[in-house]
Amino acid sequence: MAAVVNPFTAGTWVMEPKPQNVWGAPHTSWFFAMGVGGALFINRALFGIELGRIFGMTVADLLSMILIAIGGLILIGDLGKPLRVLRALLNPRTSWISVGAIADFVFLVLAGLWVIADLEWQGARPFAGLPWAGNSPLGIAFQVIAGAAAFIVIVYPGLVLAASPSIPFWNTTLIPLQFLSFAFASALGLALIVALWLPVAPALLTAWASAEILLLAATLLLFLAHLLHGTTSHTTAKLSVDRLVKGELQGPFIWGTLVGGLLLPIFLALYASLAASPAPQLLAISALLTLPGNWLSKYTVIKAGSYAPFL
Repeated sequence: MAAVVNPFTAGTWVMEPKPQNVWGAPHTSWFFAMGVGGALFINRALFGIELGRIFGMTVADLLSMILIAIGGLILIGDLGKPLRVLRALLNPRTSWISVGAIADFVFLVLAGLWVIADLEWQGARPFAGLPWAGNSPLGIAFQVIAGAAAFIVIVYPGLVLAASPSIPFWNTTLIPLQFLSFAFASALGLALIVALWLPVAPALLTAWASAEILLLAATLLLFLAHLLHGTTSHTTAKLSVDRLVKGELQGPFIWGTLVGGLLLPIFLALYASLAASPAPQLLAISALLTLPGNWLSKYTVIKAGSYAPFL
């Protein structure tokens, strides 16, 4: 009869890294919507990058609020219960989700109040007399605070992941930096797409294309740095890198993110901007490719995360 062996006292108790399966496509959509929405508002407020107007209100700001509201609804759905939503608002000292939820609320209120003041209906502006309308001192204050909240909205999902020591591949500031640069690249890309229908001066279009190329190149370098960091750090992070570059996530990460979402848009934008006159159609195609590339980048990084062994 074979001797009974106690696994807790004999030899070594081994646990393998365990892929996380809690975070997935809904969280990816939450992060994507928050990032692009926040960057749209900042691009318009700081750099004057417009997407046109509807009923007198800026489309960039309206789309920004819609995207951030969608992200907020996904967050509420993920939290599940009203009391959990309330708790998410009450722990800003210890929770990035709490900080982000507060920033979402502040942004939607202040940006909404500022945008509605521009409403035009049948040639009239019924809210033009509001004290925060236009670029009044209070209106500027609303935009500054909303812009700061939008910046937090962009980066806090990445900070949520980076504050996860149990998942080594996520535990790096490179993730919020990726979220930041890809958000601004995608938001600027929307302006390049809309430029097919709105009149944009060639010099301005070239400037936008140059900024887009720089943002995409920076994002690509951040992803390469993240892969390098993963291969030279914790064993579990190395396994995450393996899943991205030669495992089940290779297709969406290598071809969907790095090639289709970054390298190809960079080359198309370079070709379009170096021509005798900028080619808006090529720039629009380049910009369009960044949108699924952005979403896939978040999805693959999230799905690549694995818990480190406890023992």
